[in-house]
Amino acid sequence: MTSGADAWKGEELVRKYLDGIRGAIPLASEQIDVLLRVVASAGLRVARFADLGCGGGALAQALLKRYPNANATLVDFSEAMVDEARAALAPYGDQCVVALSDLSDAAWLHVVESRAPFDVVVSGYAIHHLSDERKRALYGEVFELLAPGGFFVNIEHVASPNEWLASVFDELLIDSFYAHESATGSGKDREQVAREYVHRSDKQANILAPVEDQCAWLVDCGFVDVDCYFKLFELAVFGGRKLPSE
Repeated sequence: MTSGADAWKGEELVRKYLDGIRGAIPLASEQIDVLLRVVASAGLRVARFADLGCGGGALAQALLKRYPNANATLVDFSEAMVDEARAALAPYGDQCVVALSDLSDAAWLHVVESRAPFDVVVSGYAIHHLSDERKRALYGEVFELLAPGGFFVNIEHVASPNEWLASVFDELLIDSFYAHESATGSGKDREQVAREYVHRSDKQANILAPVEDQCAWLVDCGFVDVDCYFKLFELAVFGGRKLPSE
């Protein structure tokens, strides 16, 4: 990953994200609901799934709540995040394997391939840390790991089509972060929240690509039923399905 992404290896940013930012993302629960609806509508028997760039394990927890007998494989390049995910998923015991691995290199496949094929592969706010070339390669790797009929769904931070819309999105996030800070009684005013947002330590780690381009890359990899299922400015849920075997 880029050097900016290394900020996510630190305890301070991980704690800030899990305790504050994650809960302040606009319509975060609706995004997860879209993911679950797409998977459910595919009629899959979800026995095995993978969560790439798992963070604290929020997506895996949502899937396990819906599919409590599934086996989950989670990977993240941040040891601090891996520790958080392991703790969160400890009640599931051997059903969940959480591994330290970096998606920026195809070597991550060696960590998960013994547990493939997967009925579902998901990711949440992680792949945008990769170069566009690496994003495309990763989507191809995901395709190969999926069982026939399997689904890939990505909840992601994507690029705005122009600077004006990017600024509208920035204001939305600042408003949302400020509302969260107010609700938790932090005492921060909106100006301070905006200043921290502009100068956030992970900003340089973002390598955003338009959702339209990423959907096209999925089609190139062989996915069908590809679409952007949800979009709010730079927040998107998109993915596709691997055709069932004939």
